[in-house]
This record gives sequence, structure tokens and C-alpha cells, in this order.
Amino acid sequence: MATSLSLTPPPKGQLKGWHALLWFLGFFGCMFIVNGIFLWAAITSFPGEDVEKSYLTGLEYNQELARRAHQQEAGWTAEIGFTPAPDGLELNTRLLKADGSALPVFATTALLRHPSDRGLDRVLDLAPAGGGEYRASASALAPGLWTVIITADVDPQAEGHEFSAHREIVVK
Repeated sequence: MATSLSLTPPPKGQLKGWHALLWFLGFFGCMFIVNGIFLWAAITSFPGEDVEKSYLTGLEYNQELARRAHQQEAGWTAEIGFTPAPDGLELNTRLLKADGSALPVFATTALLRHPSDRGLDRVLDLAPAGGGEYRASASALAPGLWTVIITADVDPQAEGHEFSAHREIVVK
């Protein structure tokens, strides 16, 4: 079979093999760069697990359920809110027994959790103000929705805290 070889150049604009290779490498190179940017943004913006030591928390879930049942049977409740203060806001909490009297506690803390940025979360030690009320300065809170989680140690002989309450509050 005879073939003829032409010495004339191909017509202008014809797609050659190296053109296809450049298009192929350019397309996938662009995809790798965009995916790399998305990967970097996802890793730097997501703080990780929502609950500290989530595996251990899961193992201790039955104890948490027992604590909640005891708290509900005892009728312990909490009133949680913010009031304006000279330096920003003040967190006010009232811990009550079923009959409305003050719940005696030994140590009370508040965790202020921001829903989208764990870097803004704060732990406050609440100081007793009398009559079952506890207060702490919560200055310079960013506006938005905050979850306030109050924990109190009712029995100093028992390990951990026996009372817990939470409330979502909008800060303006």
C-alpha cells in the first residue's frame, strides 16, 4: 500500500495533538487549583468536633441521662438572662428548687457558646449574689444568637456537676 507524504503545512486552525494535551492539562490544572482552594477554605474554617471529647461523652451518656432524670425529679430549674451593665452585659442566673427557694450550690460556671465560631466561646465563673442568684460580667459579646449552658455542683462529694441548664439568647 502506497502512501503519499505532502510537504504542505496543514490548514490554519487545525487541532493538533499537542493542542489537545495543553487543553487537557489546563482543564485539570484549573480543577486541581479550585479544589485546593475549596479544601483549604474548608479546613481553615471548620473547627473540628462540636463536643469536646465526643467519644468519652458518648461512653458516659447513661450517667448523663441519670443526672438529667435526677434533676427533673428534684424539680431544679434555672432562670437565665442578660442585663445591661456599664462594661457591656451581665449574665444573671437564678437556680431554684421545685418550691421556688434557692438551690444551694458550691461552684457555678457558665459556658457561652457561639453557634458558628467556637473561637468566640467563653467560660464564666458565676459569683453568688444571694437568694440563689449568680452573676458574671459578659462584656464585649458579639451580637447574635448565643447558647448559655449553666453547670453547678450541688454535692461536693460527688464527682462532676449535678445541675445543668441551657438557654438560647439573642444578643443585640
